[in-house]
Amino acid sequence: MPAKQNLVGKNILKREIEYYEKNKQEYLKEYKGQFVLIKGDSFAGSFTTDAEAYKTGVQKFGNEPFLIKQVLDKDETIAFPALAVGLVNVSL
Repeated sequence: MPAKQNLVGKNILKREIEYYEKNKQEYLKEYKGQFVLIKGDSFAGSFTTDAEAYKTGVQKFGNEPFLIKQVLDKDETIAFPALAVGLVNVSL
């Protein structure tokens, strides 16, 4: 049995992001404004809300990483510093 994949690092969704970018123009034609669900090199569906995409992703893939991406002409950039959202426990 292969060792569990280490989920720490920037390569967690690399394959999914590359697949999305490769197919983005097609997605813009068919799914603009919707949320697409991608696992590995596979399109797993389009949804009107991110919550629907998440629910389906969890049902299909459990706790395995998957990508939910809203199909937009220009991607929005949202920054959430880890400390601000409580993802980092700092002892001062």
